[in-house]
Amino acid sequence: MSDGESDEDSGEDGETFLGGGPKLEGVNYEVPWLEARAAAVDLNTVLAALGLQGVDLVRAQAGWSDDGQGVVFLKGTPSGARKLRAVLDRMTARDPDDSGGGV
Repeated sequence: MSDGESDEDSGEDGETFLGGGPKLEGVNYEVPWLEARAAAVDLNTVLAALGLQGVDLVRAQAGWSDDGQGVVFLKGTPSGARKLRAVLDRMTARDPDDSGGGV
């Protein structure tokens, strides 16, 4: 992974993001970043299924910490953040005995 590479999963707005902190000599950023990117892609699939797109955009993006650990950032619009909070509030308020599974 070179400094010029970009996250191929740039999203509808065309914005790309790669990175986190400064790169330190001798630290392998590629493998942790690829793991973070895979997690971000998976999370973006769920966020899209929740309707967090367009004006209510929330996206996960891969990056790294100063010590080379992969990290996933959430980035979005204020309305997207509010909508995500509402979804999470509904999930946490659900009756724990309501597994939704039937049997």
